[in-house]
Amino acid sequence: MPSSERSRHTRRPPRKKACNNCTKSKVRCSLERPVCSRCRSTGRTCEYPTSSPPNPQASNRDPAASYLDTDICTTPRLGPVPSMPIALPFSATPSSIWSPRDLPPRNLAQRAQRTEGLDLSEVELVPSANAEDIRDRWLRPYILPPLGHEEIPKVYHPFTLQFISRILSTYPRVMLQNGGIPPIIHHAQVEGTKMPRGLANCYSLVRLWLQAAPGSETMVMDTLEKEMERLYEEPLEHDYEMLAAFQSYLIYTIMVYFSPHNGPSLVNDRMMITLMEMAFRTARNGLFCSAELSHTRPTWESWIVVAAKRRAIFTMYMFSSVYNADRLLPNFVADEMRGVYAPGHKALWEANDRDVWNREYDRYLSQWEDGILEISELWRSAKTGSIETRERIERWSRSIDEFGMMLFSVCAHIHGC
Repeated sequence: MPSSERSRHTRRPPRKKACNNCTKSKVRCSLERPVCSRCRSTGRTCEYPTSSPPNPQASNRDPAASYLDTDICTTPRLGPVPSMPIALPFSATPSSIWSPRDLPPRNLAQRAQRTEGLDLSEVELVPSANAEDIRDRWLRPYILPPLGHEEIPKVYHPFTLQFISRILSTYPRVMLQNGGIPPIIHHAQVEGTKMPRGLANCYSLVRLWLQAAPGSETMVMDTLEKEMERLYEEPLEHDYEMLAAFQSYLIYTIMVYFSPHNGPSLVNDRMMITLMEMAFRTARNGLFCSAELSHTRPTWESWIVVAAKRRAIFTMYMFSSVYNADRLLPNFVADEMRGVYAPGHKALWEANDRDVWNREYDRYLSQWEDGILEISELWRSAKTGSIETRERIERWSRSIDEFGMMLFSVCAHIHGC
């Protein structure tokens, strides 16, 4: 038998290839057809590679629009980004990039006048003793708990993860609209003339990223990475500046996770660890107003800062749950947030002047003489389903905004109510 024919007969059979999702995530595939075990557990469409050429339109799909259909949350293998002599256009005055002038004209003058006297650098908060637990939370999936203190991971249904993804992916996109403000940023932070540099840059970079012209993706990614590094490394003095830096970093992380350029998301473990570090920095100065703890009315400035902090950190935890679930890492109850207040009344968050807010807060206190609802009351416990707990949750849900309802929906689906 000729050697060529013999080699043809002795050639090893072709290796079975993993499905596309498992290949991107670099995990072992069970090779089951039509759906492998990993895709079945995550509720995704399982597709195996074919010999047909790739669809040139596939890279243009919006991953946020089909979370269960694509593997959008993988760590990319990026080549070296060319060094470009690009100066960040955000070192000048923030108002030259984005300013309250972008708000609808009929609301601008009225809103600016009502928030003119606000000084968010003057706040009275109570430092958090367990803020380090937020920073160290990222290590929990990798470290076994002490013997006798095993935690049972939270189980997310794939549709719950899809729900969270759908909502979070809108936060950067709403910033493209005139006057658009994500629910983790208070309107007073972007009105007037004292908008923090981090948020001013964030509005510009969100537009730059989501509206990038073909061929400019590398420049945009390089600019974004430099700004994220600046947010992390720049020393900040005031609490509201640290809050703005954390909010901006969180928006960037959500944006690149659900709307990647030229392939998989840029988000990786290192970026998540940095996000937790920035959450720690803003939490350690306080997640409560001093007046809140004595059940009295705080200053409007203090409440704005602390309410925005709590919303941003709650959002970070939900985003982390999606990230962990995609990597088949466990998610645990955020015990370090136990006792932190749930988002307050919609009227408080949307109040446009101090007098209105003062009246609404006095009414709020009178409605919660038995203590403001804590986020941990929405988790599973021995009191879940009790008459008292249900009455408090119903009282709270009657006045919350869309963000509070989204948070309630996620907690109710995981823990019951």
